[in-house]
Amino acid sequence: MLSLATLGSLAVCSLAGLAQAYDNDAMRSKAVYQVLTDRFATSDGSTTQPCDVSAMSYCGGTYKGLAGKLDYIKGMGFDVIWISPIVSNIGGNTSLGESYHGYWTQDIYSLNEAFGSEADLKDLISQAKAKDMGIMVDVVVNHVAATASGNFIPNDSYGPFNSTAQYHPFCWVDDYNNQTNVEQCSLGNTDVTLQDLDTEDPNVVQIFNSWIKGLIADYGFEAIRIDTVKHVRKDFWPAFVDAAGVYAVGEVLDGYPPYVAAYQKQSMDSVFNYPVYFPLKAAFNSTSGNMSALSEMVTTLTTTFDDTTMLGNFLDNHDNSRFEATVNDKMLIMNAATFPFVSDGIPYVYYGQEQGFTGGEIDYENREAMWLSNFNTETDMYKHFGKLNTARSVMGQAQPSFYTTKASIADSTDSEIAISKPPMLSVLSNRGAGSGSNTMKLNNLAYDANTQLLDVIGCKTYSTNGDKSLDVTVQDGAPQVFVPASLNQDNKICSSTATGSSSGGDSKSAGFVDAKIPVVAGAMTVLAGLFLTMF
Repeated sequence: MLSLATLGSLAVCSLAGLAQAYDNDAMRSKAVYQVLTDRFATSDGSTTQPCDVSAMSYCGGTYKGLAGKLDYIKGMGFDVIWISPIVSNIGGNTSLGESYHGYWTQDIYSLNEAFGSEADLKDLISQAKAKDMGIMVDVVVNHVAATASGNFIPNDSYGPFNSTAQYHPFCWVDDYNNQTNVEQCSLGNTDVTLQDLDTEDPNVVQIFNSWIKGLIADYGFEAIRIDTVKHVRKDFWPAFVDAAGVYAVGEVLDGYPPYVAAYQKQSMDSVFNYPVYFPLKAAFNSTSGNMSALSEMVTTLTTTFDDTTMLGNFLDNHDNSRFEATVNDKMLIMNAATFPFVSDGIPYVYYGQEQGFTGGEIDYENREAMWLSNFNTETDMYKHFGKLNTARSVMGQAQPSFYTTKASIADSTDSEIAISKPPMLSVLSNRGAGSGSNTMKLNNLAYDANTQLLDVIGCKTYSTNGDKSLDVTVQDGAPQVFVPASLNQDNKICSSTATGSSSGGDSKSAGFVDAKIPVVAGAMTVLAGLFLTMF
């Protein structure tokens, strides 16, 4: 078996020769599906193997199991799969459970064999490539884990980081207003301490840059997700990302736009959109949610970030409680889950959203075994994500500038938000299921008069008015995503359509201001608290 210890000096061409590493332009068109490797699929394909999430222990998910479910993921239109960190973790059981999540690094030069062998991992990557899918690997740079705090003495089990001199002097992160404290002290508790590596040390820097370059070269990962970015100095990251040579997205868990934007300006081009995450949840967590705060944040992002189209948009992930832990209204859930696909940025979906997983308020509760859902492809949300990914891809195929076109707020009320990202127009509502019919008129849109539009969710056609406005009827709180009806050529988006509201005048099959979309044959193939940063 090939040792990861040799990766820094490898110049291999096996999987790397097949790799189509994603750069920023390529990544904008992608949609990412996140899995926890241990909780997604078992090697034998079991749909009954028990998994007690409260035990916080390994449940048996593997690379081989995931490889067997690629078609399930592709069936929703996702083309990038974000997997758990692959390196070896500390063993044993603690008050915080086992290292099933992969974030308790011990040796970056060895694999976590609980997920499978090196051959299994490479086979997963190879099978994904064969289906025009890519694998995004999660990496942890900030720390290693230990079941000791101030008494930690590293040894050879920690691979290249076996010297006390490679770590910051011990202290706890206890002041998030003090950036030095955030960057140079340790997360965790006395049971599991995330010992903070000295990323100011040139030796540590060289080890990490060499390691990530070799990791990508040997395995052929198309992208990386970087954990706990704000806990490492900003100027460490550019060389690390450059060494990786692939798209990198960083976790900066903070809701203040200028704070997060500084990492896009100084560290890496893509970061997760936590500034919009918090108002997004608040807007749709009830029928009286705060829609104005979401609208204001969308506008704020465009003036704060260098490039909003590179932000990673999400509703759920492994660090935060699932949206459905506190919301059970189907339409509120569907509207909130639509937002990441229709605003600026790259959409990310956390496994189980399509199955209605509810999770809980504690992080381990949000890490259910996917196999217990029997990978049902008939759920409303499974189909909903498929529609959104198809529509988004069709837009990009017809007009590549769609992915870099900046979104704006076309209108906002106490209950609705209309997002314009030409040629797409979306109306999201927090009125909730069973709320009846509610109408609104949208003006100054980027469409010509009498243009036929298709709502890709309800598969109904509408027409703009002679003054280029659009009368929108929100029915029972359902989201609507409008695109030029001409792009539904060969029923690629909707197999059949009905008629919605119309101006009553002659309508055009295409046409929006300053960006006419040609009808392209075959536009696309139908796409069958403190411990938040611990793990």
